[in-house]
Amino acid sequence: MEKKRLLVICHGFPPYYGGAEHVAWYLAREAARSGEWDVGVWTSDIGGRLPAEEESDGLHILRVPARKKEWTRHSAIELGRFYLSARRGAAAAMARFRPDYTLAHFSFPAGLLARHLRRQFGIPYDVVLHGSDVPGYQPERFGLVYPLLRQVVRRVWSDAAHVVAVSEELKDLALKTWPGGTIEVIGNGVDTERFHPREESGLRSEKLKVVIVAQLIERKGIQYFLEALVRLDDPIRQRVSVEVYGTGPYADTLKDRAQARGLSGTIQFRGLAPHDKIPELLRDADLFVLPSLQEGLPLALLEAMASGVAILATRAGGIPNVLTDGRNALLADPADAPALAAALARIVSDSELRARLRKAARESAMACGWNETWKRYATLCRRNGLDLPAGRQGPLLHDCGREA
Repeated sequence: MEKKRLLVICHGFPPYYGGAEHVAWYLAREAARSGEWDVGVWTSDIGGRLPAEEESDGLHILRVPARKKEWTRHSAIELGRFYLSARRGAAAAMARFRPDYTLAHFSFPAGLLARHLRRQFGIPYDVVLHGSDVPGYQPERFGLVYPLLRQVVRRVWSDAAHVVAVSEELKDLALKTWPGGTIEVIGNGVDTERFHPREESGLRSEKLKVVIVAQLIERKGIQYFLEALVRLDDPIRQRVSVEVYGTGPYADTLKDRAQARGLSGTIQFRGLAPHDKIPELLRDADLFVLPSLQEGLPLALLEAMASGVAILATRAGGIPNVLTDGRNALLADPADAPALAAALARIVSDSELRARLRKAARESAMACGWNETWKRYATLCRRNGLDLPAGRQGPLLHDCGREA
């Protein structure tokens, strides 16, 4: 059977740093590995530092001029440049790689661009909602933009063959903008071979090594974890060493707050960790913390689960879809520093609890492999009438960490 052609559109793509951008890469890679698809990718350039076109991991990658400056963040202007550049070059790109289907990550700019391709060239598309592209998800950052985007995203979603959210909570939020719409839920996956536990399960030093891997933005809730550290009794806090990996506009605020609260000897801000170093970083950790105020389904969390790390997180967004308090993690409510402190003290003081959480987290992650995740997306393509091998027809809802 002749391969079908899939176009993946995402404004960021590795080596760009970002969870959703790596989700786009993993899904594109699995589609290519399936043998059913030739896969093309449209993404942003990064100041001319990468080839405009290349073949990598079986993918045909086209980097569209956007005059992007940073590896870790996109400004609204850069997103607009990507959309306009890709739209202008669409006809020429179609002449070289004309897809049968488009998978757009984020409603804007990728979803809007996919809608243009559908209207101009008749190519059906699915759009994946990751969080910030859904009105109301991150009002402190996009509050002024969301009212303008509501009409745009409704049109993008209405014209899509399928709309996919990465969690039930994100679906519910999207339906407030699109009442009566149909949204599938497919959780993110994780590379369970690349991310795996270390051989020994005990502490590697006298202190429990706590790791946070996240963008340093207010939504990640790290400010409340700092307050939790302050609330610990001195003997407990002296047994903890915290390393924060990430960059972002909230970094200086967090560093200043940590110093002001007397935490300089407890917490270190390490800056951005290269993605190829994260597996080792997580394997070396004793505890992974994600104190978010709002989330979709964060890739870093799934990678920590696959690495067999004990986890302390909040009941934010899609996190409760994969974590159950007391089974494979300890959970606190968002912005609840006392609850975070109490849970952290339990984990520090109870080695048996840590061992149980580590084992259960890894077991939960094993159901979240990218191959199985891609099959759920391929099921959507079959629904749209594409002639693909039958394959495995699993349920679309992907709650990989939950008990049956």
